[in-house]
Amino acid sequence: MWEVLAGGVADLVDALQSALCRLKSSSSAVLSDGYLTEGMALQQCRGRKKILGLLTTAVLDQPPLLHRQGDECECLGDGWITGYAYRIHGFSKRNPSRREYNRNRAQKADLRDARLKALVYTRDGGCCRYCGSGPLSPKSGRAKDPRKRIHYDHVDPDAPAGANAENFVLSCKRCNEHKGHRLPAEADMVLLPIPTPDQAARMRARDQVLRDLPTDHAPITDETAPNHDHEQKPITERTDEPITDHERDRNADHTPPVRPNPDITTTTATTDHRRTGSGLGRDGKPEVTALHPPPPTPGPTTPPASSTPWSHQPARSPQFPDVYHRRSRPAPHQPDPYVWPPGTTPARPAPPSHDPEDR
Repeated sequence: MWEVLAGGVADLVDALQSALCRLKSSSSAVLSDGYLTEGMALQQCRGRKKILGLLTTAVLDQPPLLHRQGDECECLGDGWITGYAYRIHGFSKRNPSRREYNRNRAQKADLRDARLKALVYTRDGGCCRYCGSGPLSPKSGRAKDPRKRIHYDHVDPDAPAGANAENFVLSCKRCNEHKGHRLPAEADMVLLPIPTPDQAARMRARDQVLRDLPTDHAPITDETAPNHDHEQKPITERTDEPITDHERDRNADHTPPVRPNPDITTTTATTDHRRTGSGLGRDGKPEVTALHPPPPTPGPTTPPASSTPWSHQPARSPQFPDVYHRRSRPAPHQPDPYVWPPGTTPARPAPPSHDPEDR
């Protein structure tokens, strides 16, 4: 394809490939989902309009490497964001959208926030919100039974913790790994309701209770659980003998290796480099003093209108899954066919009804 575009000129092939790489890097840096303005595209092509024209040319029954507004291609979707002149072909296949990038950063910040995790631990009573095992100890990181290991999970993998951490729950290692990057309904799991403060206090004070696995699984105990931390077999014999004849090896180091003595503790003068900021990054986070479910809003509510076109997670087909989660995502207008059992809390609130008879 490159040879056909360049007419067999090797230097022109290199120029086309380099220009496409610069266009992708420029779009990724500004988080524009593959969109480029006329000035950005011409700048990355080093001002050569011929290069820009060849990239927008379709050859060999293949779509162009750079789309213009009005082109028809599967990667373009249904709409075009105004203000841009070009879009890179297949950009979303290997690159996250702006919404996915911001979501991934927010979820990683949630997992690094020790204060938020402590509040979630207190709110959930130290027990798994999926199976009820607990109370889980933060010091059980090397426990063989995965039901004893403490994890934190985003119920909806496409959203951060939220203002009241309603999307951030305590989980055991077994349930978190089984759920993966899915909704509880997709993983055949049920999210337990948030305990009251009195119930959470009693759950933290009780003895540890481990819920049984399903009947088609064997029970896991400290004796039967595999130890994945020490699966590597020790080396019993060496195949590569070291060179012992230093007279023949001119590059050998004749000085013995220096190893620290564990019995001798040395102290060195260090400088206090503690930061005076909050440690939460450049933007920081709003203060959260307590975690509780938000109060219900009477009557139907309308979601706030977004000022930017990046407000919702884009739909992902199985051919173009989420870059971070490697999962497809249906369009937002498709209804969720799952029916929650009575007495459970859905992971995502049902859309409000606008029927006057339901008011």
